[in-house]
Amino acid sequence: MADLALAGLRWAASPIVNELLTKASAYLSVDMVREIQRLEATVLPQFELVIQAAQKSPHRGILEAWLRRLKEAYYDAEDLLDEHEYNILEGKAKSGKSLLLGEHGSSSTATTVTKPFHAAMSRARNLLPQNRRLISKMNELKAILTEAQQLRDLLGLPHGNTFGWPAAAPTSVPTTTSLPTSKVFGRDRDRDRIVDFLLGKTTTAEASSAKYSGLAIVGLGGMGKSTLAQYVYNDKRIEECFDIRMWVCISRKLDVHRHTREIIESAKKGECPRVDNLDTLQCKLRDILQESQKFLLVLDDVWFEKSDTETEWELLLAPLVSKQSGSKVLVTTRRETLPAAVCCEQVVHLKNLDDTELLALFKHHAFSGAEIKDQLLHTKFEHTTEEIAKRLGQCPLAAKVLGSRLCRKKDIAEWKAALKLGDLSDPFTSLLWSYEKLDPRLQRCFLYCSLFPKGHRYDPNQLVHLWVAEGFVGSCNLSRRTLEEAGMDYFNDMVSGSFFQWYGRYYVMHDILHDFAESLSREDCFRLKDDNVTEIPCTVRHLSVHVQSMQKHKQIICKLYHLRTIICIDPLMDGPSDIFDGMLRNQRKLRVLSLSFYNSKNLPESIGELKHLRYLDLNRTSVFELPRSLCALWHLQLLQLNGMVERVPNKVCNLSKLWDLQGHMDQIPNIGKLTSLQHIHDFSVQKKQGYELRQLKDLNELGGSLHVQNLENVIGKDEALASKLYLKSRLKELTLEWSSENGMDAMNILHLDVLEGLRPPPQLSKLTIKGYKSDTYPGWLLERSYFKNLERFELNNCSLLEGLPPDTELLQHCSRLRIKIVPNLKELSNLPAGLTDLSIDWCPLLMFITNNELGQHDLRENIITKADDLASKLALMWEVDSGKEVRSVLSKDYSSLKQLMTLMIDDDMSKHLQIIETGLEEGDKVWMKENIIKAWLFCHEQRIRFTYGRAMELQVVLPLGLCKLSLSSCNIIDEALAICLEGLTSLATLELEYDMALITLPSEEVFQHLTKLDMLVLSGCLCLKSLGGLRAAPSLSSFYCWECPSLELARGAELMPLNLARELNILGCILAADSFINGLPHLKHLSIDVCRSSPSLSIGHLTSLESLRLNGLPDLYFVEGLSSLHLKHLRLVDVANLTAKCISQFRVQESLTVSSSVLLNHMLMAEGFTAPPNLTLPACKEPSVSFEEPANLSSVKCLNFSFCEMESLPRNLKSLSSLESLSIGYCRNIASLPDLPSSLQRISISGCPVLKKNCQEPDGESWPKISHLRWKRID
Repeated sequence: MADLALAGLRWAASPIVNELLTKASAYLSVDMVREIQRLEATVLPQFELVIQAAQKSPHRGILEAWLRRLKEAYYDAEDLLDEHEYNILEGKAKSGKSLLLGEHGSSSTATTVTKPFHAAMSRARNLLPQNRRLISKMNELKAILTEAQQLRDLLGLPHGNTFGWPAAAPTSVPTTTSLPTSKVFGRDRDRDRIVDFLLGKTTTAEASSAKYSGLAIVGLGGMGKSTLAQYVYNDKRIEECFDIRMWVCISRKLDVHRHTREIIESAKKGECPRVDNLDTLQCKLRDILQESQKFLLVLDDVWFEKSDTETEWELLLAPLVSKQSGSKVLVTTRRETLPAAVCCEQVVHLKNLDDTELLALFKHHAFSGAEIKDQLLHTKFEHTTEEIAKRLGQCPLAAKVLGSRLCRKKDIAEWKAALKLGDLSDPFTSLLWSYEKLDPRLQRCFLYCSLFPKGHRYDPNQLVHLWVAEGFVGSCNLSRRTLEEAGMDYFNDMVSGSFFQWYGRYYVMHDILHDFAESLSREDCFRLKDDNVTEIPCTVRHLSVHVQSMQKHKQIICKLYHLRTIICIDPLMDGPSDIFDGMLRNQRKLRVLSLSFYNSKNLPESIGELKHLRYLDLNRTSVFELPRSLCALWHLQLLQLNGMVERVPNKVCNLSKLWDLQGHMDQIPNIGKLTSLQHIHDFSVQKKQGYELRQLKDLNELGGSLHVQNLENVIGKDEALASKLYLKSRLKELTLEWSSENGMDAMNILHLDVLEGLRPPPQLSKLTIKGYKSDTYPGWLLERSYFKNLERFELNNCSLLEGLPPDTELLQHCSRLRIKIVPNLKELSNLPAGLTDLSIDWCPLLMFITNNELGQHDLRENIITKADDLASKLALMWEVDSGKEVRSVLSKDYSSLKQLMTLMIDDDMSKHLQIIETGLEEGDKVWMKENIIKAWLFCHEQRIRFTYGRAMELQVVLPLGLCKLSLSSCNIIDEALAICLEGLTSLATLELEYDMALITLPSEEVFQHLTKLDMLVLSGCLCLKSLGGLRAAPSLSSFYCWECPSLELARGAELMPLNLARELNILGCILAADSFINGLPHLKHLSIDVCRSSPSLSIGHLTSLESLRLNGLPDLYFVEGLSSLHLKHLRLVDVANLTAKCISQFRVQESLTVSSSVLLNHMLMAEGFTAPPNLTLPACKEPSVSFEEPANLSSVKCLNFSFCEMESLPRNLKSLSSLESLSIGYCRNIASLPDLPSSLQRISISGCPVLKKNCQEPDGESWPKISHLRWKRID
């Protein structure tokens, strides 16, 4: 088996070279093509034998030198071929001609006949003098390949094809989950021992200092230290004991700044603002931990030598202080020598797994693939695994990696070959064997990952895009699959081989694997992470940048003439002109450029000189203007913008290789020329050149989701057919939308014809039809077996349809159904049996009522006679916000009443509807309030009489597997609702909105059976009086009650489930002083918005409350029970009558939002009050703001102003000594910035035109105050 040096070069003599030769053969003479094909057939297939023979031969040095020459020649040939194809693409674009016939897999007779002539003409054209360099380089490559025959003879190897390379790309393998490890072998005793220590009594010194004590897990690399630590970390006993748990991977070199930030991110379970000031970071960490009862910090993979300084470790761990004693630090390390600051009291030496446990681990991974049904063969495999396990030296990582690799090869010969390997107890031995078994293309992809730092969170999509741009993903044998799909197969293949591990929302790579990749890729990949670097190997082709400035390294970067990749991990302080004109003038071979800077809005014209560029990422920049030269990047495949670029250059449509454009909202004219495009989220049909529906005709590579808008601009069926939607076989989701009614008399027929012509591809998983104005479905929606796997179907604003497609087979696979604004829908039949999500919104003719309710005339009249009570409550709610919320509900219901009138034919109702319409148009005029409410009540009474006067019951039978049910603006009576909910034991979410017939929720018996009901939303149910038996709902954790003014909420907490824990959100209701007494002890989040209330509310019983939001409460003067709360988040908006005494009692730990600077200053002057790290002032109406007692703002890290009327920011802003981030949004009166604190690292300005101009580079008055900031965004 080859050592690391040979392994890192091995891919160069592989099918990757074959692929290059295949591409180049189109431009070579017939004789040269034949000669190269002969070399391919005789040299490359034997190369594995050459490597193995050379390993133990005195000629190994010759082989290594030859491999390096081959690799260099390969790279050079690839670059020249790239330039050659660039010239061809440029010529085609300038001549206006499309790609050659047959290039897109055409199978027509004409193409077959003319292809040889085109090929001959192409070769004649491509042998012009300017392309001689390619021919010369291919001759050099041919000569190097010829030398391989001499190598073979030198090593005494037989002639003939005795070794075969993997011919096809790896197949897709399901992603597995291994972090935290799903199954741990042989570590239960170690886990319990560690857990006992972590939960044990604290020492006297610990108790007196409220600090921590430490435990170290010590073991060799690959022994499972991290796995054991995660086993402990995720143990339920640990979760219950420590209110803050943090996990940070140190990996060799301690970086106090970076690792402090990562500890904060782990503690907060979110991103920490990037701050250069270490003191600011440490204070932030200290503040977080001081609010914790006890914390657990895991420091994974710590490296500490006796020669290392203790100072940095003391600095890192200095902020670790908690309220109580008993906090712990758990360390994993390969060495027993640890920093004194860890306070290590106990060491657990990780012993080898015994033979039985290691064998169980190895078998778990080796047999995780397809089942071996042949019992005799299975016995042979079992015996072989036992033999291999004996040689693994009790190394869990080796067992895992080797087992994962073997599970994909159910070939007994392959398994026995593993027995011939060297020392399997060394993880690198197993890793190297597994690496060499990878397809050579995957080897390159794996090595490329060393560009990213240890602990990097890999996003599969981003990584695959990079691999494709670098040319690592093979284009041969793709059939109808895209390079992106093939690249994802590569990634999944490496996941299945344990090269990547799933960690929640992203993937990570084990440190040993990262070390391994780094050791193999040193010639090609380099991470510039230290300003002290003085030299980068000249062979490097892929560079990642972690430093603040590339300018400091200009001289060494300029020497990297073969550089193909620059990826900026963090923002640069360099401007784009420094980067492009200062450094990249020599890097003309770049294929990948991922930039990050916030010092300029422009990209230089010189970007167009990067002829090889395929991947350009500007997402983390402030660029909003692109140069025209961008349109000369003929190879460009992926362009990632930042959402700020207002328009792209007109000729971008000529970039025929572009397959993904992200971060740009506006539509590109003549987008139909981008025939390689794989993603368009929105396409708007317009009646001007370049925006017609026919632009979609040749975009057959489109995948994902497509939203076609403004179909009213399509003139007929022929134009719709011309779009050829049915050929877009990669599409998964499709929305077809008529965006406006254009007044055509023949709309019914026209819409039907257009939709008939827009026949979608049958493999769709989601179809949405919006704005369709015909009462008939097109033919393809009447074909029972048209869709193969349609999982989601939506009708939206289809005003003439009266029901679902009649054939139930059409939607047999449908699990999600949404019907919105289908006003003529009168019944709900043909529901798919497998439905799990049903949403019905604004279908006013859809009524549900039982026979029992039909006969209850007394109930009907009782509802009507209580109209006066409802009128007074609506009038009361109107006064809170000048009727804004009440008018919103009545406006929604007005549309329903208007549609209902088509069945009722009542002149009086028509007059009252006119009064409502006029009143809603008049706005918030006080005199209209009584008229609107009175008119609405009259119409509502008629609706009740009509509903209860129906001749027959109307019910709906819902599929029993429903998990989510949403009913909005349709009439469902109390008993009918109870019957609907019977048997829905899987129901997790129930939404009832704008149901004016609902009086009482179902009984306790109904709610008791809804065992999985997690969330309930009641909205706009103006007549709802009682929560019924809601208290019996066993699993309810979130309850939203909006615009239900009739609901009786006196002692309301007692009417809700005792275990309601996540959120209670009340809006537009009437509260009593005791609404929150005697209940809800587990509730974490309470929001009260735009409500009437008593002068005082008591919330002291809500002892678990973490977040409180009070918004628009004009009656509230005092909140009782604040002293018993430990709030993390507080929002006070439009609560002008809160007394100073009440305000002074608020305490908050993490974030404070307050809409009045007067109210804020009352808090700041209160004894013992300290502002939390995050402070927001929204909609502040005072013309000027000043912070009183700025010393109490010393902990503020993030400060936000939004929609404020102030004319200037506080002058004493500079006194906020810990401020890191400042955000100013839509404060249009602010003209300039005051002096800013030196701690500030990030600023964001949006929707402030005057301030934006004042902050422009280089002449803006405020620009010098922010020019030094690394992170700034100004839109």
